Amino acid sequence: MRVLIAEDEFLVGIQLEEDLRSAGCSTVGPFSTLETATRASRFERFDLAILDINLNGDRVYPLADELSERGVPFIFLTGYIAADLPERFRRSPQITKPHDPAALIREIQTVAQRAD
Repeated sequence: MRVLIAEDEFLVGIQLEEDLRSAGCSTVGPFSTLETATRASRFERFDLAILDINLNGDRVYPLADELSERGVPFIFLTGYIAADLPERFRRSPQITKPHDPAALIREIQTVAQRAD
């Protein structure tokens, strides 16, 4: 599985890459801005995205909307709670920061199975 990472915290991005690679995934990114993540999502091949909700002060919702329209699954990685999200994303898969690597991999497997 190839996973796009949109995360603006350098160390969190590195940890995500490490967690995903140890689970047998390959990664695209991490991208630290909405602009670079969106551009990459349009030109790179990937199966799923992990999206930090706040990328250097920009909300990632436009990218999440675009991925939804294209049928690409994503997981929010965030310190926010579901009630803080726009209504359309409250039921989207979420992993809380700081993330548990095992929980992340389980959520990826769940989301990937739903997408099949």
